[in-house]
Amino acid sequence: MKASAASAALAVVLFSSMTNAFFRLPCSRPVVVDRLDPIVNPGKVSGHLHTIMGGNGFAPTMDYAQARNSTCSTCSVKQDLSNYWTPTLYIQNQNGSFHPVKQVGGALVYYLQRRGSGEKLQAFPEGFRMLAGDPFLRSFSGTPEQKAVSFACLDYNNPSPETPGFPTKNCPHGLRTQVFFPSCWNGKDLDSSDHKSHMAYPDRVDGGKCPSSHPIRLISIFYEIMFDIDEWKDDWLPGGKWPFVLSNGDPTGYGFHGDFINGWDVPTLQKAVDSCTDNSGVIEKCPFFEFWDKNIQNDCHLGPRVDEPTTGWIDRLPGCNEVTYGPDRAVPKNDCGATVVVGEPKIFHTDVSSLGWSYDGCALDDLNSRTLGMRTAANDMTVEKCINYCISKGQTYAGLEYSNECYCGTSIAPDRKGDYKCMIPCKGDPSQYCGDARRLSVYTKGAVGTSPKPLTKPPATTKAPPTATPTSTSKSPSTSTSKATATPTSVPTATPTSTSKSPSTSTSKATATPTSHCQSKGFKYAGTEHAGQCFCGNELKIGSLKPTAECNMPCKGNKQEMCGGPKRLTLFEYAPTKKRWVSRIKRRRALENQKFNE
Repeated sequence: MKASAASAALAVVLFSSMTNAFFRLPCSRPVVVDRLDPIVNPGKVSGHLHTIMGGNGFAPTMDYAQARNSTCSTCSVKQDLSNYWTPTLYIQNQNGSFHPVKQVGGALVYYLQRRGSGEKLQAFPEGFRMLAGDPFLRSFSGTPEQKAVSFACLDYNNPSPETPGFPTKNCPHGLRTQVFFPSCWNGKDLDSSDHKSHMAYPDRVDGGKCPSSHPIRLISIFYEIMFDIDEWKDDWLPGGKWPFVLSNGDPTGYGFHGDFINGWDVPTLQKAVDSCTDNSGVIEKCPFFEFWDKNIQNDCHLGPRVDEPTTGWIDRLPGCNEVTYGPDRAVPKNDCGATVVVGEPKIFHTDVSSLGWSYDGCALDDLNSRTLGMRTAANDMTVEKCINYCISKGQTYAGLEYSNECYCGTSIAPDRKGDYKCMIPCKGDPSQYCGDARRLSVYTKGAVGTSPKPLTKPPATTKAPPTATPTSTSKSPSTSTSKATATPTSVPTATPTSTSKSPSTSTSKATATPTSHCQSKGFKYAGTEHAGQCFCGNELKIGSLKPTAECNMPCKGNKQEMCGGPKRLTLFEYAPTKKRWVSRIKRRRALENQKFNE
């Protein structure tokens, strides 16, 4: 009896451990933002805009083989080439225009090994797909499907419980959108006409026992996606009305939803389901997974196929999506004149054949070993301006980086080329693209010599760049009757707390020279950025803090010191009482008086 009781107790402990096990799959960024949905609208334009994470096999029409043909993913595990998507979030201005809200990173996808007593847990089968939530809901009635959607308004100084719809207050530390997918399968259908009925929720929605109609328990997935709504805290609608709306025209949050197409190597996922029972959520603890190089994960991308405005200030939501408050269900419309054409993927380069040049791909750059050696920079930089400069210097390659930098040379090492992400608009023409952080949009004289190869691990000598994605910090256009014309600016994103030591009184160019220059001009602040740039000013446009590690570029004049990073300032403030400069914080660039530029 004692042995039997002990065995039973051990079984309970093991079962409890397995039901609490989970791992978090980080997706660093969207692979594309597009009005496509291969589950609900295969081969056609979708009713509303989606933010899609995962493999670059995503397409208007796709099956399991298409997903498995992905050559990269924005999610970290190589064996997972699935796609995960949700509607995009916008802010509505008082004049009726809309602007996308910054998504912080991509998504966290939780894989939870929850099951009822006696249930065996299975991986998603090949070809499996499903949808959670209802885009047309505008009120809450407490169904299991509605209970699976929630929102967390993050305010560490004044915490509040999660809500089934949008909160009604600002969220200083982010709005987290959440959706839990059904985990009970009927065991025979990989999809269904409504993309839901082949699945059901267990009796506790996020756990419990499956119904007899859907007896097969699949691993549970749960999405978390974060948005920075605090950036718009001064732009709420009259009377303090919530100004945010999903791309399906939903200002209530009840119409939030998620889609999933399985792209896993199924045997690998099944091994993880059976054996990776750690309850920490740390995905690296599962020995069956291999992980993408961070460069490849962060650079994985697709061009959108639906040609319509989706960024900056736009007059209306993409598609035919009027803002509807309910409580009745929203009625879909398709007669507003929005495009219904699925075209070829958007390209992020410029046709310069009139100059006798051609695009040659997006290449890696390295601050310590430049891909192209000759440099210039201008705040009115365009692709043509850079090419003409390189022509004047007798060079046959032109590379644009970081929106306003131009590099020239006569050759490019083959291992620097690849299908990397060059998606920062040019300073002189936002319709053109001028590279990215440590990424060059490359053009060459004549026809292209070597086609870009698929993403592979960068050469060992190239340091991994920080994730630096330009975001719009332009504020709402005025509420006049004229059309909104505000466009995203190139103001750098928020930057981290400095741990740099105070500069010495030596004549080191990396430390004393920038601060001395700013002091000699009567400025209060000095900031170093991008290894060799110095900025001065008397006022700061304060931004939120970022990890210290993102100010990681050694100063060109002193490799022992750090001089900021891409869109990151190492900031110093002159303290008159101490008659020296003291290290402050690294924030948004607010110092426009520039002296050094490499």
